[in-house]
Amino acid sequence: MSEILVTKEMLLIMSPLILLQFSLAVYCGLIIFREGVQNLNRWAWLIICMFVSVLGPVLFLLVGRKKEFE
Repeated sequence: MSEILVTKEMLLIMSPLILLQFSLAVYCGLIIFREGVQNLNRWAWLIICMFVSVLGPVLFLLVGRKKEFE
């Protein structure tokens, strides 16, 4: 059985993706609690943004964000 070891090189390669995920989740969290959401409640969108990789924040920005011009 082979084990996957996380090395310094792997962390350096993955660090831009980790930073992107973290910053998108924080940005969406700020928008959720400052501006509000459109179709789900705030906590549901926050959980989606935190735990559904990069797709969760992108979905929120496209679908869940409160529209300004309605």
